[in-house]
Amino acid sequence: MKTIQFGLAEKYDTGRSCSVGTNTQLAIEVHNSEASSDMWYHIGKIKGATVNWGGSHNYSNGYNPSIAINNNNIIVEVHETSNAFTNSMYYKVGIINGDKIDWGDDDKYDSGRQPNVSVNDAGVIVEVHKSQSYDTLYYRVGQINGKKIDWGDSHKYDDGVTPSVSINNNGVVVEVHKSQSYDKLWYRVGKITGKSIKWGDSHEYQSGVDPSVGITNDGWVVEVHKSQSFDTLYQMVGQINGNEIIWGASSDFDSGTRPQMGISLNGKVAVQVHQGSLFKLWYSNSSVLDTSNFMKNLLPEFGRLPLKKMVLPATHDSGMYEATLNGILGKCQNLSIYEQLKSGCRFFDLRVSANNVIGGTMFSKLHIYHGDVLGMDLTIGPFVYEVLEDIQKFFSEGHQELVILKFSHFNGFDDPAGKEYVALRDGISDYLDFWLYKTKPENQRLADISVGEYLKSGQGKILVVVDKNWAIKYPKAGYWVYRDWDSSDPQNGHLTVFDVYSNVTDLDKMKNDQLDKLKKFNGKCEQNPNVPCDLFLLSWTLTPVTAVWSYAQEANRVLGREMMGYTQPNQYGYFTNLLYLDYFQYARPAFISDILLRSYNVSK
Repeated sequence: MKTIQFGLAEKYDTGRSCSVGTNTQLAIEVHNSEASSDMWYHIGKIKGATVNWGGSHNYSNGYNPSIAINNNNIIVEVHETSNAFTNSMYYKVGIINGDKIDWGDDDKYDSGRQPNVSVNDAGVIVEVHKSQSYDTLYYRVGQINGKKIDWGDSHKYDDGVTPSVSINNNGVVVEVHKSQSYDKLWYRVGKITGKSIKWGDSHEYQSGVDPSVGITNDGWVVEVHKSQSFDTLYQMVGQINGNEIIWGASSDFDSGTRPQMGISLNGKVAVQVHQGSLFKLWYSNSSVLDTSNFMKNLLPEFGRLPLKKMVLPATHDSGMYEATLNGILGKCQNLSIYEQLKSGCRFFDLRVSANNVIGGTMFSKLHIYHGDVLGMDLTIGPFVYEVLEDIQKFFSEGHQELVILKFSHFNGFDDPAGKEYVALRDGISDYLDFWLYKTKPENQRLADISVGEYLKSGQGKILVVVDKNWAIKYPKAGYWVYRDWDSSDPQNGHLTVFDVYSNVTDLDKMKNDQLDKLKKFNGKCEQNPNVPCDLFLLSWTLTPVTAVWSYAQEANRVLGREMMGYTQPNQYGYFTNLLYLDYFQYARPAFISDILLRSYNVSK
């Protein structure tokens, strides 16, 4: 099942009642002023994980505008009249002309409220709206003719409020709306027949309000809506199956009200906009991705590349997604390891402690933790076996993915015979042995092996890398030695990583520090320049004493924009390999990683 990663948004203007349409290159946004019927538009140019918005232009008067654009850069806009007593609705057709839109006239086409519009590349229009007096829903089909639309008749198709509609180039239509009495969301799938739509049945699919929908040519459906109880925004992806939609899970991505979205017909570009507090308007963009099979889908294009040429989502303190005792202070993620894997994470930071658990076998005592004070774990996460069960579950589903598990920060591993480590190692084997990568070509580093070579068996593979000397003292096939960039003996490492966090809570200081490190990274280990430093880890993390989430939001919100300034290798030919994040899904990691990978290797 494919997913969407809209993540935390960035502010682009102020206003209300915003709407957006997009094709593969442009996003067109419209909204009302904060306190008047004035309506404004922006033209935005899609640039990877961000949109470069042009100036705001006043274009008409009215309320509740809705906008759509096709790949021919033809724009259709509908809105309610600025006279609240007439309930008339008007449309405009426009064409992109440089950084502005050449608009046609405002033409009345019906009476009603809450209009929403979509257009495909053939110039076929579908418009939906609510009756001016009742919670009855109507649609109209039209055809663009110059800067006019030849409309068909108005047809009742359902009951409800706040309808949204989308059409693809195959004439397939998807509509969503809220029921008139309850906070339940419904959809219909239909097919254009002339100036009418042959609809399937109406299906309830979720609870919430203010839904908005988009459809691609290959039948994927993206939907956003607001919680019925809170200002939490959710995203969903589904696939059309006849007159029904097979939906994936709903996941939150931001806070706000009145979310609206547009998607290119090829699914490569999706943009959402919404209103926040104090009339601030926010946007983010993404694409439709199969994050569960993130690396498998890259194999045809990038399977020949070595691991050191990849860009992978990574999680900091990966196991700190739940907490016991005082562990809430160390919570750094809110997805389980299985959910992180499904969302695209491929590098996991797992810190293991043998302290503070009484009874049971040595392995059953091992748990994930964040840190210790005077030998006591004050930030305790799940048991190691729970983490391994999640990883086993993911790989048992048949995902052909390469995943790196880094084990470090061993607390309470005090036995002279290494019984804590041996228990950990053998426990990992009990759960994951089938997928462990155990042998490599002689005199070749792990980072020099191609992804295609790792995955040539058609099965997923796991690289277990272990910090300190545990894998040296107690060797076993499939357990590789990890070394940091600045370690005293990098030559012993099978995988070396530049991982130097900023240790600040100020976003600008962290950003400048990490990007400066990226610019200066020369691929060599500090203590022994003859040993290559295999991977560069961008530690996009802030480090408060507590309340990581409040700081992570600030960092994650700007990752996409900042990385679009670093889409080329540095002066030494190196680039970011690991996007290392707290609460990682809100930073759109798989989407950004895909963009960076393609940009870094465009000439390869």
